[in-house]
Amino acid sequence: MSNRIGRPTFAPTPPTVATPDRTVRPSGGEKPAAPTARGDGFDSRATRTGAPLLTSTLAPTPIPSRAAGLQPEVHSASGYEAHFGTGPGGRKARATVEGQGQVTLPGGNGRGPSFHAEAGKPLTVTVDPARLSKTSEKAELVWRMVPGGTEVAIPLTDGSRDADGRLNTLPAKIDVPENAFGLLRLSIRTTDAGGRVSNQWDPSSDAAIAPPEGATVVFSDDWKTQLDGKLRAGDKLQIAYDKDRLTELLGGREPSDVVACVSFNGEPPIEVPLTMQPGEGGKPGGMFMPSLKVPIEATEMSLWFKGQGEGNTGWDSSFGQNYKFKVGHARDDADPSWKAEMLRSTSFPNLKEEDFVGIGPSSQRYNCIAWTMGIQDQWVWPGTKVEDFDKLYATQGYKPMSELDLSNDPSLEKIVVYGLQPKNGRGQVEVTHGALMDEQGRLTSKIGTQPLIRHNSADDLTGPSYGEPVRVYVRPRQPAVNNS
Repeated sequence: MSNRIGRPTFAPTPPTVATPDRTVRPSGGEKPAAPTARGDGFDSRATRTGAPLLTSTLAPTPIPSRAAGLQPEVHSASGYEAHFGTGPGGRKARATVEGQGQVTLPGGNGRGPSFHAEAGKPLTVTVDPARLSKTSEKAELVWRMVPGGTEVAIPLTDGSRDADGRLNTLPAKIDVPENAFGLLRLSIRTTDAGGRVSNQWDPSSDAAIAPPEGATVVFSDDWKTQLDGKLRAGDKLQIAYDKDRLTELLGGREPSDVVACVSFNGEPPIEVPLTMQPGEGGKPGGMFMPSLKVPIEATEMSLWFKGQGEGNTGWDSSFGQNYKFKVGHARDDADPSWKAEMLRSTSFPNLKEEDFVGIGPSSQRYNCIAWTMGIQDQWVWPGTKVEDFDKLYATQGYKPMSELDLSNDPSLEKIVVYGLQPKNGRGQVEVTHGALMDEQGRLTSKIGTQPLIRHNSADDLTGPSYGEPVRVYVRPRQPAVNNS
């Protein structure tokens, strides 16, 4: 591995997303009406997208959740369904609310999960018989949690055949574990009369599991927005939306086909329906509160809403700015591959498995110096000399210490900069890496394009790639960004 591991090799430009105005648009393509003058209140304890992680932000006094006030008009899913069909777009997913109705969930792009499910909620999988070969004598649905997890096989047939000679299929029910996290890997395994086994799987066959813990964003009819819980990469996101907001924007018309548009990291949004179809006995379907898994690589999220009302489209988008939230980094070792990737490296001989945890995935969006400045969407590298970093960190209020003091003072923020001495022993130190010290004295480091880790001491990264600590920068500790 190159000793220039901390330097950028790729600097992507984040894609942009069109942000609709919060207004009403006639279906005939006429000029949009002027947006309503009502202001959108924002009670979230998240900071606005784009703000540095270290920005001074005082958390407001916690207020009671408004989610309960939207019940029973807003329902959570009681179970999920997934269907393996044939042909393009054959995979389909639905969420159900017992006795109320169901909603069709958006599918994937073919490169990842096509299904959504939730920890502790049942997932029922059905398979089109046309997916099975006529020579199949046995068919099973095979599932396991990823990462880790033990493989479980569920029979998909009772042995009877249809008019085409294919095995008739049965629904397979999966009781998703209460502590499920990550992906549910689904595949169809068939066995022919000769004992030959075939396994059908691709990434779009997986289900993304919303774990038990997470955050709820509440959009109430008094035009307030509140974030309950901690919005964190890899965790669950629930959206509780009061459709009376769109009713007002549509001039009193009852909205139909209400959709939440959710974008992570500026990527094209997924459109999650919030309106349920009527359930059994013709009961009104009400509104659906989706449970989504926040992508593990997410650092920011934008939300906006749209709904139809008698031929008009209403947008609820904070006057076209969208509702924006900062996404916290994932739970420790949320994905075991982060730690495995670091342990395979020969660049850090002092870094032992028990000395660090992975707190974020590999990424080309930002590097170590950006991380120390609270930036997760660009590369920052001011030069190779220590003086270059003195100037950079001075813009953030940091001052270089006169000595290499690696001790912890909870009242101070410290950045530790590493460097390599010239091989001939003469000349200037070449800076290679920067790490941020937390309130417990541990260090967090983005390792080039590799994972973001938290390690116990500065010596963990001492070695041939980064050299050793050469400078410590300090400033008074800023109030923590709190979106819990």
